[in-house]
Amino acid sequence: MANGFFSEDKVSEIRERSNILEVVSDYVTLKKAGKNHRGLCPFHSEKTPSFMVNEEKQIFHCFGCGAGGNVFTFLMKAGNLTFPQAVEELAKRYGIRLPSREPSPAQKREVEKKEVLFQINRIACDYFHDLLTRRREGEIGRRYLSQRGAKDEMIEEHRLGYAPDAWNGLVGHLQEKKVRLEFASELGLIFPKKKGGWYDAFRGRILFPIFDVHGRIVGFGGRLIGQGEPKYLNSPESTIYHKGEILYGLQAAKSSIQEKDSVMIAEGYFDLLALHQNGFKQSVATLGTALTPHHIRTLKRYTKNLVTLFDSDEAGAKANLRSLPLFLEEEVAAKAIFLPKGQDPDEFLRKGNSKEFERRAAGAVPLIDFFFEWLLKNHDMKSIEGKVKVAQEGLGMIGRIPNPIRRNFYKKALAERLNVPQSFLDEAPSSRKTGSFEEGKASKTEVLERLPRSEEMVVGLMLHHPEWIPTISETGILQEFENPALKRMADVLKDLFEKKGKLDISEAMGSVDDPVRDGLSRLLFQQSDPAAAGSPERILKDCIQSIRKKKLRRDEGELLKKIREAEGGQGGNGLDALLMKRQELARKTKGF
Repeated sequence: MANGFFSEDKVSEIRERSNILEVVSDYVTLKKAGKNHRGLCPFHSEKTPSFMVNEEKQIFHCFGCGAGGNVFTFLMKAGNLTFPQAVEELAKRYGIRLPSREPSPAQKREVEKKEVLFQINRIACDYFHDLLTRRREGEIGRRYLSQRGAKDEMIEEHRLGYAPDAWNGLVGHLQEKKVRLEFASELGLIFPKKKGGWYDAFRGRILFPIFDVHGRIVGFGGRLIGQGEPKYLNSPESTIYHKGEILYGLQAAKSSIQEKDSVMIAEGYFDLLALHQNGFKQSVATLGTALTPHHIRTLKRYTKNLVTLFDSDEAGAKANLRSLPLFLEEEVAAKAIFLPKGQDPDEFLRKGNSKEFERRAAGAVPLIDFFFEWLLKNHDMKSIEGKVKVAQEGLGMIGRIPNPIRRNFYKKALAERLNVPQSFLDEAPSSRKTGSFEEGKASKTEVLERLPRSEEMVVGLMLHHPEWIPTISETGILQEFENPALKRMADVLKDLFEKKGKLDISEAMGSVDDPVRDGLSRLLFQQSDPAAAGSPERILKDCIQSIRKKKLRRDEGELLKKIREAEGGQGGNGLDALLMKRQELARKTKGF
Protein backbone atom coordinates (compact mmCIF):
# COMPACT_ATOMS: atom_id res chain seq x y z
CA MET A 1 0.00 0.00 0.00
CA ALA A 2 1.41 3.42 -0.95
CA ASN A 3 2.11 5.66 2.03
CA GLY A 4 1.01 2.85 4.32
CA PHE A 5 -2.69 3.13 3.40
CA PHE A 6 -3.52 3.33 -0.32
CA SER A 7 -2.11 1.61 -3.38
CA GLU A 8 0.02 3.61 -5.77
CA ASP A 9 -2.52 3.01 -8.56
CA LYS A 10 -5.35 4.41 -6.44
CA VAL A 11 -3.34 7.50 -5.49
CA SER A 12 -2.49 8.04 -9.18
CA GLU A 13 -6.16 7.71 -10.15
CA ILE A 14 -7.18 10.33 -7.59
CA ARG A 15 -4.40 12.69 -8.69
CA GLU A 16 -5.38 12.35 -12.36
CA ARG A 17 -9.09 12.89 -11.65
CA SER A 18 -8.51 15.88 -9.36
CA ASN A 19 -8.28 19.45 -10.63
CA ILE A 20 -5.94 21.61 -8.56
CA LEU A 21 -7.59 24.80 -9.86
CA GLU A 22 -10.97 23.71 -8.49
CA VAL A 23 -9.52 22.65 -5.14
CA VAL A 24 -7.43 25.79 -4.62
CA SER A 25 -10.38 27.99 -5.63
CA ASP A 26 -12.18 26.82 -2.48
CA TYR A 27 -9.50 28.63 -0.46
CA VAL A 28 -8.14 31.36 -2.76
CA THR A 29 -9.72 33.83 -5.20
CA LEU A 30 -7.74 33.24 -8.40
CA LYS A 31 -7.45 35.36 -11.53
CA LYS A 32 -6.12 34.28 -14.92
CA ALA A 33 -2.53 35.40 -15.55
CA GLY A 34 -1.27 34.02 -18.87
CA LYS A 35 -0.96 30.24 -18.61
CA ASN A 36 -1.32 30.45 -14.83
CA HIS A 37 -3.80 31.68 -12.23
CA ARG A 38 -2.74 34.12 -9.52
CA GLY A 39 -4.06 34.96 -6.04
CA LEU A 40 -3.14 35.88 -2.47
CA CYS A 41 -1.23 33.10 -0.73
CA PRO A 42 -3.27 31.26 1.95
CA PHE A 43 -0.10 30.28 3.82
CA HIS A 44 1.26 33.74 4.68
CA SER A 45 0.06 37.35 4.85
CA GLU A 46 0.61 39.40 1.70
CA LYS A 47 -0.94 42.36 -0.11
CA THR A 48 0.42 41.67 -3.60
CA PRO A 49 -0.60 38.27 -5.06
CA SER A 50 2.39 35.96 -5.44
CA PHE A 51 0.58 32.60 -5.31
CA MET A 52 0.42 30.81 -8.69
CA VAL A 53 -1.50 27.76 -9.92
CA ASN A 54 -0.77 25.97 -13.20
CA GLU A 55 -3.74 23.89 -14.28
CA GLU A 56 -1.85 22.16 -17.10
CA LYS A 57 0.91 20.85 -14.84
CA GLN A 58 -1.43 20.54 -11.81
CA ILE A 59 0.98 22.33 -9.47
CA PHE A 60 1.10 25.50 -7.34
CA HIS A 61 3.88 27.77 -6.08
CA CYS A 62 4.08 30.88 -3.91
CA PHE A 63 6.93 33.25 -4.73
CA GLY A 64 6.45 34.93 -1.36
CA CYS A 65 6.89 32.08 1.12
CA GLY A 66 8.27 29.42 -1.25
CA ALA A 67 5.51 26.84 -0.69
CA GLY A 68 4.78 24.61 -3.66
CA GLY A 69 3.56 21.20 -4.73
CA ASN A 70 0.59 19.32 -6.15
CA VAL A 71 -3.06 19.00 -5.17
CA PHE A 72 -2.30 16.65 -2.24
CA THR A 73 0.36 19.00 -0.88
CA PHE A 74 -1.98 21.98 -1.10
CA LEU A 75 -4.82 20.25 0.71
CA MET A 76 -2.48 18.99 3.44
CA LYS A 77 -1.14 22.51 4.07
CA ALA A 78 -4.44 24.35 3.71
CA GLY A 79 -6.49 21.93 5.80
CA ASN A 80 -3.82 20.74 8.26
CA LEU A 81 -4.42 17.20 6.95
CA THR A 82 -2.27 14.10 6.85
CA PHE A 83 -1.61 12.53 3.44
CA PRO A 84 -4.23 9.77 3.95
CA GLN A 85 -6.79 12.40 5.00
CA ALA A 86 -6.04 14.46 1.87
CA VAL A 87 -6.45 11.34 -0.30
CA GLU A 88 -9.81 10.57 1.33
CA GLU A 89 -10.97 14.18 0.95
CA LEU A 90 -10.19 14.24 -2.78
CA ALA A 91 -11.64 10.78 -3.35
CA LYS A 92 -14.89 11.92 -1.74
CA ARG A 93 -14.94 15.14 -3.77
CA TYR A 94 -14.45 13.39 -7.12
CA GLY A 95 -16.58 10.34 -6.38
CA ILE A 96 -13.74 7.82 -6.31
CA ARG A 97 -14.34 4.72 -4.25
CA LEU A 98 -11.53 3.83 -1.87
CA PRO A 99 -10.79 0.30 -0.71
CA SER A 100 -11.33 -0.26 2.97
CA ARG A 101 -8.15 -0.15 4.98
CA GLU A 102 -7.32 -3.53 6.44
CA PRO A 103 -4.88 -3.18 9.33
CA SER A 104 -2.90 -6.16 10.57
CA PRO A 105 -4.09 -8.02 13.70
CA ALA A 106 -1.35 -6.30 15.73
CA GLN A 107 -2.43 -2.88 14.42
CA LYS A 108 -6.05 -3.70 15.24
CA ARG A 109 -5.12 -4.62 18.81
CA GLU A 110 -3.09 -1.43 19.20
CA VAL A 111 -5.92 0.76 17.88
CA GLU A 112 -8.47 -1.00 20.07
CA LYS A 113 -6.30 -0.59 23.16
CA LYS A 114 -5.78 3.11 22.45
CA GLU A 115 -9.53 3.59 22.15
CA VAL A 116 -9.99 1.88 25.53
CA LEU A 117 -7.34 4.15 27.09
CA PHE A 118 -9.02 7.26 25.69
CA GLN A 119 -12.34 5.98 27.06
CA ILE A 120 -10.86 5.40 30.53
CA ASN A 121 -9.48 8.94 30.59
CA ARG A 122 -12.90 10.26 29.55
CA ILE A 123 -14.58 8.31 32.38
CA ALA A 124 -12.04 9.70 34.87
CA CYS A 125 -12.49 13.23 33.52
CA ASP A 126 -16.28 13.06 33.86
CA TYR A 127 -15.87 11.75 37.41
CA PHE A 128 -13.50 14.56 38.46
CA HIS A 129 -15.56 17.24 36.68
CA ASP A 130 -18.80 16.07 38.27
CA LEU A 131 -17.19 16.14 41.73
CA LEU A 132 -15.99 19.70 41.17
CA THR A 133 -19.15 21.18 39.69
CA ARG A 134 -22.00 19.25 41.35
CA ARG A 135 -20.96 17.36 44.45
CA ARG A 136 -20.63 18.52 48.03
CA GLU A 137 -17.10 17.05 48.15
CA GLY A 138 -16.07 19.50 45.44
CA GLU A 139 -16.69 22.61 47.55
CA ILE A 140 -12.98 22.81 48.48
CA GLY A 141 -12.05 22.77 44.80
CA ARG A 142 -14.71 25.33 43.84
CA ARG A 143 -13.54 27.69 46.58
CA TYR A 144 -9.90 27.32 45.52
CA LEU A 145 -10.66 28.04 41.85
CA SER A 146 -12.78 31.03 42.84
CA GLN A 147 -9.81 32.41 44.77
CA ARG A 148 -7.66 31.89 41.67
CA GLY A 149 -10.17 33.87 39.59
CA ALA A 150 -11.27 30.97 37.35
CA LYS A 151 -14.78 31.59 35.99
CA ASP A 152 -17.41 28.92 35.40
CA GLU A 153 -17.12 29.13 31.61
CA MET A 154 -13.38 28.37 31.81
CA ILE A 155 -14.02 25.46 34.19
CA GLU A 156 -16.57 24.09 31.75
CA GLU A 157 -14.61 24.72 28.54
CA HIS A 158 -11.45 23.08 29.88
CA ARG A 159 -13.38 20.40 31.83
CA LEU A 160 -11.55 21.09 35.10
CA GLY A 161 -12.13 18.62 37.91
CA TYR A 162 -11.44 17.87 41.55
CA ALA A 163 -10.03 14.76 43.22
CA PRO A 164 -10.97 14.58 46.93
CA ASP A 165 -8.35 13.66 49.50
CA ALA A 166 -9.43 10.01 49.56
CA TRP A 167 -7.65 6.79 48.66
CA ASN A 168 -10.18 4.89 46.59
CA GLY A 169 -12.77 7.27 45.14
CA LEU A 170 -11.70 6.87 41.52
CA VAL A 171 -10.85 3.19 42.00
CA GLY A 172 -14.42 2.50 43.12
CA HIS A 173 -15.87 4.53 40.25
CA LEU A 174 -13.77 2.68 37.66
CA GLN A 175 -14.81 -0.67 39.14
CA GLU A 176 -18.46 0.37 38.84
CA LYS A 177 -17.82 1.19 35.17
CA LYS A 178 -16.16 -2.24 34.73
CA VAL A 179 -12.86 -0.67 33.63
CA ARG A 180 -9.72 -2.83 33.45
CA LEU A 181 -7.75 -1.38 36.35
CA GLU A 182 -4.37 -2.41 34.95
CA PHE A 183 -5.08 -0.09 31.99
CA ALA A 184 -6.01 2.73 34.40
CA SER A 185 -2.71 2.08 36.19
CA GLU A 186 -0.85 2.30 32.87
CA LEU A 187 -2.37 5.78 32.46
CA GLY A 188 -1.17 6.81 35.93
CA LEU A 189 -4.69 7.24 37.32
CA ILE A 190 -4.28 4.61 40.03
CA PHE A 191 -1.38 2.78 41.69
CA PRO A 192 -1.13 -0.85 42.87
CA LYS A 193 -0.89 -1.55 46.60
CA LYS A 194 1.94 -3.72 47.88
CA LYS A 195 -0.44 -6.28 49.36
CA GLY A 196 -2.92 -6.27 46.50
CA GLY A 197 -5.59 -3.85 45.38
CA TRP A 198 -5.35 -0.29 44.07
CA TYR A 199 -5.41 3.32 45.29
CA ASP A 200 -6.01 6.73 43.64
CA ALA A 201 -3.01 8.60 42.23
CA PHE A 202 -4.65 12.06 42.35
CA ARG A 203 -5.82 13.09 45.83
CA GLY A 204 -6.73 16.53 47.14
CA ARG A 205 -6.02 18.16 43.78
CA ILE A 206 -7.55 20.33 41.07
CA LEU A 207 -7.47 18.27 37.87
CA PHE A 208 -6.60 19.68 34.44
CA PRO A 209 -7.51 17.25 31.63
CA ILE A 210 -4.90 17.35 28.86
CA PHE A 211 -6.41 17.12 25.38
CA ASP A 212 -4.71 16.33 22.10
CA VAL A 213 -5.47 18.46 19.04
CA HIS A 214 -8.39 16.14 18.18
CA GLY A 215 -10.06 16.76 21.54
CA ARG A 216 -9.20 13.38 23.09
CA ILE A 217 -8.01 13.27 26.70
CA VAL A 218 -4.46 11.91 26.83
CA GLY A 219 -3.55 12.67 30.44
CA PHE A 220 -4.07 14.87 33.50
CA GLY A 221 -2.26 17.48 35.53
CA GLY A 222 -3.13 17.77 39.21
CA ARG A 223 -2.53 20.88 41.36
CA LEU A 224 -2.35 20.17 45.10
CA ILE A 225 -4.68 22.20 47.32
CA GLY A 226 -2.99 22.97 50.61
CA GLN A 227 0.41 21.89 51.89
CA GLY A 228 2.48 19.01 50.58
CA GLU A 229 4.62 17.82 47.70
CA PRO A 230 4.68 17.61 44.79
CA LYS A 231 2.68 20.76 44.09
CA TYR A 232 1.92 19.47 40.58
CA LEU A 233 1.47 15.81 39.69
CA ASN A 234 1.25 14.92 36.00
CA SER A 235 0.28 11.75 34.17
CA PRO A 236 3.24 9.61 33.11
CA GLU A 237 4.14 9.00 29.47
CA SER A 238 1.91 6.34 27.95
CA THR A 239 0.84 4.86 24.63
CA ILE A 240 -1.40 7.90 24.08
CA TYR A 241 0.52 10.63 25.94
CA HIS A 242 3.91 12.09 25.05
CA LYS A 243 4.75 15.33 26.87
CA GLY A 244 7.12 16.54 24.18
CA GLU A 245 4.31 16.44 21.60
CA ILE A 246 1.31 17.85 23.48
CA LEU A 247 0.54 21.51 24.22
CA TYR A 248 -2.06 22.30 26.86
CA GLY A 249 -5.05 24.20 25.50
CA LEU A 250 -4.25 23.79 21.80
CA GLN A 251 -7.58 22.10 21.07
CA ALA A 252 -9.37 25.22 22.37
CA ALA A 253 -6.90 27.72 20.89
CA LYS A 254 -6.24 26.54 17.33
CA SER A 255 -9.04 28.52 15.64
CA SER A 256 -8.00 31.73 17.45
CA ILE A 257 -4.35 31.10 16.56
CA GLN A 258 -5.26 30.92 12.87
CA GLU A 259 -7.53 33.95 13.13
CA LYS A 260 -4.90 36.10 14.90
CA ASP A 261 -2.00 34.54 12.94
CA SER A 262 -0.06 34.36 16.20
CA VAL A 263 0.36 32.12 19.24
CA MET A 264 1.54 32.84 22.79
CA ILE A 265 3.37 30.02 24.55
CA ALA A 266 2.98 30.10 28.34
CA GLU A 267 4.27 27.69 30.98
CA GLY A 268 1.48 26.78 33.40
CA TYR A 269 -2.12 25.61 33.50
CA PHE A 270 -3.35 28.69 35.38
CA ASP A 271 -1.41 30.99 33.04
CA LEU A 272 -3.29 29.44 30.14
CA LEU A 273 -6.68 29.79 31.86
CA ALA A 274 -6.01 33.45 32.72
CA LEU A 275 -4.99 34.21 29.13
CA HIS A 276 -8.09 32.56 27.64
CA GLN A 277 -10.35 34.16 30.24
CA ASN A 278 -9.01 37.62 29.37
CA GLY A 279 -9.58 37.20 25.66
CA PHE A 280 -6.11 36.02 24.62
CA LYS A 281 -7.32 32.66 23.35
CA GLN A 282 -4.47 32.36 20.85
CA SER A 283 -2.36 30.83 23.63
CA VAL A 284 -1.09 27.41 24.70
CA ALA A 285 1.08 26.09 27.53
CA THR A 286 3.87 23.57 27.89
CA LEU A 287 3.33 20.70 30.31
CA GLY A 288 6.09 20.90 32.87
CA THR A 289 8.66 20.30 30.16
CA ALA A 290 10.89 22.44 27.98
CA LEU A 291 9.69 23.50 24.55
CA THR A 292 10.55 20.85 21.94
CA PRO A 293 11.04 20.90 18.14
CA HIS A 294 7.83 18.87 17.88
CA HIS A 295 5.92 21.60 19.75
CA ILE A 296 7.24 24.23 17.35
CA ARG A 297 6.47 22.16 14.26
CA THR A 298 2.93 21.57 15.55
CA LEU A 299 2.35 25.30 16.06
CA LYS A 300 3.83 26.13 12.65
CA ARG A 301 0.84 24.37 11.08
CA TYR A 302 -1.31 27.22 12.36
CA THR A 303 1.02 30.26 12.35
CA LYS A 304 4.65 31.26 11.87
CA ASN A 305 4.39 33.97 14.55
CA LEU A 306 5.38 32.32 17.84
CA VAL A 307 5.71 34.37 21.04
CA THR A 308 7.00 33.03 24.36
CA LEU A 309 5.42 34.13 27.63
CA PHE A 310 7.59 32.59 30.31
CA ASP A 311 7.87 33.67 33.93
CA SER A 312 9.76 36.92 34.51
CA ASP A 313 12.47 35.36 36.66
CA GLU A 314 15.84 33.73 36.06
CA ALA A 315 14.21 30.39 35.23
CA GLY A 316 12.01 32.11 32.64
CA ALA A 317 15.02 33.83 31.08
CA LYS A 318 16.83 30.50 30.84
CA ALA A 319 13.74 28.92 29.26
CA ASN A 320 13.77 31.65 26.60
CA LEU A 321 17.47 31.11 25.92
CA ARG A 322 17.01 27.32 25.67
CA SER A 323 14.18 27.72 23.20
CA LEU A 324 15.98 30.16 20.87
CA PRO A 325 18.13 27.56 19.03
CA LEU A 326 15.01 25.46 18.40
CA PHE A 327 13.17 28.41 16.89
CA LEU A 328 16.13 29.34 14.70
CA GLU A 329 16.58 25.80 13.38
CA GLU A 330 12.86 25.60 12.61
CA GLU A 331 13.15 28.93 10.73
CA VAL A 332 10.88 30.78 13.16
CA ALA A 333 11.74 34.36 14.16
CA ALA A 334 10.17 34.05 17.62
CA LYS A 335 9.53 36.90 20.04
CA ALA A 336 9.11 37.12 23.81
CA ILE A 337 6.71 39.05 26.05
CA PHE A 338 8.24 40.26 29.31
CA LEU A 339 6.14 41.02 32.39
CA PRO A 340 7.21 42.90 35.54
CA LYS A 341 9.77 40.97 37.55
CA GLY A 342 8.32 38.35 39.86
CA GLN A 343 4.92 38.16 38.11
CA ASP A 344 3.58 35.36 35.95
CA PRO A 345 0.76 35.84 33.39
CA ASP A 346 -1.88 34.48 35.79
CA GLU A 347 -0.98 36.89 38.59
CA PHE A 348 -0.51 39.84 36.23
CA LEU A 349 -3.89 39.42 34.53
CA ARG A 350 -5.77 38.74 37.78
CA LYS A 351 -4.71 42.21 38.91
CA GLY A 352 -6.71 43.72 36.04
CA ASN A 353 -3.76 44.46 33.76
CA SER A 354 -5.37 43.25 30.55
CA LYS A 355 -4.72 46.51 28.64
CA GLU A 356 -1.13 46.68 29.87
CA PHE A 357 -0.65 43.05 28.85
CA GLU A 358 -1.96 43.88 25.38
CA ARG A 359 0.56 46.73 25.16
CA ARG A 360 3.43 44.48 26.19
CA ALA A 361 2.32 41.82 23.71
CA ALA A 362 2.38 44.41 20.92
CA GLY A 363 5.94 45.30 21.94
CA ALA A 364 7.20 41.71 22.11
CA VAL A 365 10.99 41.53 21.76
CA PRO A 366 12.67 39.34 19.10
CA LEU A 367 14.25 36.48 21.03
CA ILE A 368 17.60 36.85 19.32
CA ASP A 369 17.74 40.52 20.40
CA PHE A 370 17.03 39.37 23.95
CA PHE A 371 19.89 36.87 23.58
CA PHE A 372 22.31 39.59 22.44
CA GLU A 373 21.37 41.80 25.41
CA TRP A 374 21.79 38.84 27.76
CA LEU A 375 25.29 38.24 26.38
CA LEU A 376 26.31 41.86 26.91
CA LYS A 377 24.92 41.81 30.43
CA ASN A 378 26.63 38.56 31.44
CA HIS A 379 30.12 39.24 30.07
CA ASP A 380 32.64 41.95 30.94
CA MET A 381 32.40 44.27 27.95
CA LYS A 382 35.33 46.33 29.22
CA SER A 383 37.72 43.44 28.66
CA ILE A 384 38.89 41.94 25.37
CA GLU A 385 38.20 38.44 26.70
CA GLY A 386 34.60 39.41 27.50
CA LYS A 387 34.08 40.77 23.98
CA VAL A 388 35.61 37.63 22.48
CA LYS A 389 33.15 35.47 24.42
CA VAL A 390 30.20 37.61 23.29
CA ALA A 391 31.39 37.37 19.67
CA GLN A 392 31.92 33.60 19.85
CA GLU A 393 28.60 32.83 21.55
CA GLY A 394 26.74 35.30 19.35
CA LEU A 395 28.19 33.86 16.14
CA GLY A 396 27.45 30.35 17.37
CA MET A 397 23.78 31.22 17.73
CA ILE A 398 23.64 33.17 14.45
CA GLY A 399 25.12 30.14 12.74
CA ARG A 400 21.91 28.23 13.49
CA ILE A 401 19.93 30.57 11.21
CA PRO A 402 19.45 28.81 7.85
CA ASN A 403 18.48 31.94 5.89
CA PRO A 404 21.70 33.68 4.72
CA ILE A 405 20.09 37.13 4.43
CA ARG A 406 18.70 37.03 7.97
CA ARG A 407 22.01 35.58 9.16
CA ASN A 408 23.94 38.55 7.74
CA PHE A 409 21.56 41.11 9.23
CA TYR A 410 21.98 39.61 12.69
CA LYS A 411 25.73 39.46 12.23
CA LYS A 412 25.60 43.19 11.47
CA ALA A 413 23.48 43.77 14.60
CA LEU A 414 25.98 41.85 16.74
CA ALA A 415 28.88 43.83 15.25
CA GLU A 416 27.12 47.10 16.14
CA ARG A 417 26.64 45.95 19.73
CA LEU A 418 30.33 45.06 19.94
CA ASN A 419 31.29 48.32 18.22
CA VAL A 420 33.38 46.50 15.60
CA PRO A 421 33.10 46.35 11.78
CA GLN A 422 31.02 43.45 10.45
CA SER A 423 34.07 42.31 8.45
CA PHE A 424 35.69 41.57 11.81
CA LEU A 425 33.01 38.94 12.50
CA ASP A 426 32.98 37.74 8.87
CA GLU A 427 36.63 36.75 9.25
CA ALA A 428 35.91 34.64 12.33
CA PRO A 429 35.87 30.85 11.77
CA SER A 430 32.36 29.83 10.78
CA SER A 431 30.51 28.00 13.50
CA ARG A 432 27.50 27.41 11.34
CA LYS A 433 26.26 23.85 11.24
CA THR A 434 26.76 22.06 7.98
CA GLY A 435 23.62 22.21 5.89
CA SER A 436 21.14 19.42 5.75
CA PHE A 437 22.22 18.84 2.13
CA GLU A 438 25.09 16.74 3.44
CA GLU A 439 22.46 14.42 4.83
CA GLY A 440 20.64 14.33 1.50
CA LYS A 441 18.03 17.00 2.22
CA ALA A 442 17.89 20.61 1.15
CA SER A 443 16.66 23.36 3.45
CA LYS A 444 14.02 25.63 1.95
CA THR A 445 16.12 28.77 2.25
CA GLU A 446 19.05 27.18 0.45
CA VAL A 447 16.73 26.02 -2.32
CA LEU A 448 15.54 29.60 -2.78
CA GLU A 449 18.99 31.19 -2.84
CA ARG A 450 20.43 32.48 -6.11
CA LEU A 451 21.20 29.43 -8.25
CA PRO A 452 24.04 28.83 -10.75
CA ARG A 453 22.49 29.49 -14.16
CA SER A 454 23.97 26.52 -16.03
CA GLU A 455 23.02 24.02 -13.33
CA GLU A 456 19.54 25.53 -13.17
CA MET A 457 19.17 25.08 -16.94
CA VAL A 458 20.17 21.41 -16.72
CA VAL A 459 17.44 20.83 -14.11
CA GLY A 460 15.08 22.80 -16.37
CA LEU A 461 15.89 20.45 -19.26
CA MET A 462 15.11 17.48 -17.01
CA LEU A 463 11.75 19.01 -16.07
CA HIS A 464 10.68 20.13 -19.56
CA HIS A 465 12.31 17.28 -21.52
CA PRO A 466 12.35 14.18 -19.28
CA GLU A 467 13.41 12.05 -22.28
CA TRP A 468 16.84 13.69 -21.96
CA ILE A 469 17.33 12.52 -18.35
CA PRO A 470 19.21 9.30 -19.31
CA THR A 471 21.60 11.29 -21.54
CA ILE A 472 22.18 13.90 -18.84
CA SER A 473 22.81 11.17 -16.28
CA GLU A 474 25.34 9.40 -18.53
CA THR A 475 27.48 12.55 -18.84
CA GLY A 476 28.13 12.45 -15.08
CA ILE A 477 27.56 16.21 -14.89
CA LEU A 478 25.13 15.91 -11.96
CA GLN A 479 28.03 14.82 -9.74
CA GLU A 480 29.85 18.05 -10.60
CA PHE A 481 27.05 20.42 -9.53
CA GLU A 482 28.22 23.17 -7.19
CA ASN A 483 24.80 24.00 -5.72
CA PRO A 484 23.62 21.23 -3.36
CA ALA A 485 19.95 22.22 -3.71
CA LEU A 486 20.02 21.82 -7.50
CA LYS A 487 22.01 18.60 -7.20
CA ARG A 488 19.37 17.21 -4.85
CA MET A 489 16.59 18.19 -7.28
CA ALA A 490 18.41 16.65 -10.24
CA ASP A 491 19.13 13.41 -8.35
CA VAL A 492 15.47 13.12 -7.35
CA LEU A 493 14.28 13.62 -10.96
CA LYS A 494 16.83 11.08 -12.22
CA ASP A 495 15.77 8.48 -9.63
CA LEU A 496 12.06 8.97 -10.38
CA PHE A 497 12.63 8.63 -14.14
CA GLU A 498 14.77 5.50 -13.71
CA LYS A 499 12.13 3.97 -11.48
CA LYS A 500 9.16 4.49 -13.83
CA GLY A 501 10.66 5.24 -17.24
CA LYS A 502 8.73 8.51 -17.34
CA LEU A 503 8.30 11.70 -15.33
CA ASP A 504 4.88 12.96 -14.26
CA ILE A 505 5.46 16.40 -12.70
CA SER A 506 2.43 16.34 -10.42
CA GLU A 507 3.29 12.82 -9.27
CA ALA A 508 6.92 13.84 -8.70
CA MET A 509 5.75 16.68 -6.45
CA GLY A 510 4.17 14.14 -4.13
CA SER A 511 7.30 11.99 -3.95
CA VAL A 512 9.83 14.48 -2.58
CA ASP A 513 10.44 16.36 0.65
CA ASP A 514 9.23 19.95 1.13
CA PRO A 515 12.39 21.90 0.20
CA VAL A 516 12.93 19.97 -3.06
CA ARG A 517 9.22 20.20 -3.94
CA ASP A 518 9.18 23.96 -3.31
CA GLY A 519 12.35 24.43 -5.38
CA LEU A 520 11.03 22.40 -8.31
CA SER A 521 7.71 24.25 -8.34
CA ARG A 522 9.56 27.57 -8.32
CA LEU A 523 11.67 26.51 -11.32
CA LEU A 524 8.61 25.33 -13.24
CA PHE A 525 6.81 28.64 -12.77
CA GLN A 526 9.82 30.92 -13.08
CA GLN A 527 11.82 29.26 -15.84
CA SER A 528 10.64 28.83 -19.41
CA ASP A 529 11.72 25.80 -21.43
CA PRO A 530 15.55 26.16 -21.75
CA ALA A 531 15.41 24.45 -25.16
CA ALA A 532 13.21 27.27 -26.51
CA ALA A 533 16.46 29.12 -27.34
CA GLY A 534 17.99 26.16 -29.20
CA SER A 535 18.12 22.39 -29.40
CA PRO A 536 18.29 20.46 -26.10
CA GLU A 537 21.54 18.88 -27.29
CA ARG A 538 23.21 22.26 -27.85
CA ILE A 539 21.88 23.70 -24.58
CA LEU A 540 23.13 20.68 -22.62
CA LYS A 541 26.57 20.84 -24.24
CA ASP A 542 26.94 24.55 -23.39
CA CYS A 543 25.78 23.99 -19.80
CA ILE A 544 28.20 21.09 -19.25
CA GLN A 545 31.07 23.18 -20.60
CA SER A 546 30.15 26.10 -18.32
CA ILE A 547 29.77 23.89 -15.21
CA ARG A 548 33.09 22.12 -15.78
CA LYS A 549 34.95 25.35 -16.51
CA LYS A 550 33.63 26.83 -13.27
CA LYS A 551 34.64 23.70 -11.36
CA LEU A 552 38.17 23.93 -12.76
CA ARG A 553 38.41 27.53 -11.56
CA ARG A 554 37.30 26.44 -8.08
CA ASP A 555 39.82 23.60 -8.07
CA GLU A 556 42.55 25.99 -9.20
CA GLY A 557 41.72 28.42 -6.39
CA GLU A 558 41.93 25.66 -3.78
CA LEU A 559 45.21 24.43 -5.27
CA LEU A 560 46.76 27.92 -5.18
CA LYS A 561 45.84 28.17 -1.52
CA LYS A 562 47.60 24.86 -0.81
CA ILE A 563 50.66 25.99 -2.80
CA ARG A 564 50.93 29.20 -0.75
CA GLU A 565 50.67 27.19 2.46
CA ALA A 566 53.35 24.75 1.23
CA GLU A 567 55.67 27.62 0.21
CA GLY A 568 55.31 29.18 3.65
CA GLY A 569 56.27 25.90 5.28
CA GLN A 570 59.04 25.06 2.77
CA GLY A 571 57.09 22.09 1.46
CA GLY A 572 59.83 20.33 -0.60
CA ASN A 573 58.47 17.32 -2.51
CA GLY A 574 54.92 18.17 -1.48
CA LEU A 575 55.25 21.57 -3.16
CA ASP A 576 56.58 19.98 -6.37
CA ALA A 577 53.55 17.68 -6.55
CA LEU A 578 51.19 20.62 -6.09
CA LEU A 579 52.94 22.62 -8.83
CA MET A 580 52.60 19.67 -11.21
CA LYS A 581 48.87 19.48 -10.43
CA ARG A 582 48.58 23.18 -11.20
CA GLN A 583 50.19 22.68 -14.62
CA GLU A 584 47.77 19.85 -15.33
CA LEU A 585 44.82 22.05 -14.36
CA ALA A 586 46.14 24.84 -16.58
CA ARG A 587 46.18 22.45 -19.57
CA LYS A 588 42.59 21.40 -18.87
CA THR A 589 41.50 25.03 -18.57
CA LYS A 590 43.04 25.84 -21.97
CA GLY A 591 40.90 23.08 -23.44
CA PHE A 592 37.88 25.29 -22.79
